Amino acid sequence: MFFKITYLLVAGIASLTLISGVKAQTFTDIKGNPYEQEINRATELNIVAGFPNQTFRPNQPVKREEAISMIVEALGTLTEIDLKEAPTTRTRPYLDVDENRWSYDKITWAQWNIQPEGSATGNFRPDDYITRTELVDFLRRAAEFLQVKLGKSSFLTPTVKEITFSDVSGYELQLTRQMSAYCNVASALNEKGDKFAPKKSANRDYTAAAIIRMLDCVNK
Repeated sequence: MFFKITYLLVAGIASLTLISGVKAQTFTDIKGNPYEQEINRATELNIVAGFPNQTFRPNQPVKREEAISMIVEALGTLTEIDLKEAPTTRTRPYLDVDENRWSYDKITWAQWNIQPEGSATGNFRPDDYITRTELVDFLRRAAEFLQVKLGKSSFLTPTVKEITFSDVSGYELQLTRQMSAYCNVASALNEKGDKFAPKKSANRDYTAAAIIRMLDCVNK
């Protein structure tokens, strides 16, 4: 079942001209990509879009505001999202996200619903590239949110054996273990080896794949 995201801004992503609803099968630059199937599904669900020259640009890094936009779109495929709903928690608006920004409504909604603790600096850094750790952390919170919305426990039940990556420690170790066991939302860089590359920017291909894996796990 698909739901409408209420009051969705359609201004587009910054200076990029994207084509919504273009099926990934028509893209010229994803054949053989390890995330090809997930890219197909993400574009068919209008979670992410392609470019006018029939490319997907799988290796292009994703900005934080773009990632949030994709995640909110993904949530809207399983539950109704009202971008103009009143805040459910007391939060201080981000200092660097202007009300006229194309992503304002989605970032604000996400702050109220899947990033309740806010930011120590008061900034969201929308133009910064999102790291792989940040992406997986947002997806963990998104999965918990969705499960509660669907009448389930917020506990993310492991579906596969967890992975202990060789280049993570502390919170990143805990996070990636949990989310690798949750339908492989956290997976090795380019699906090879034993490194997660926690500080590396998340590219468009992995971002699309991780979001689809999260949706599949919630929907099991």
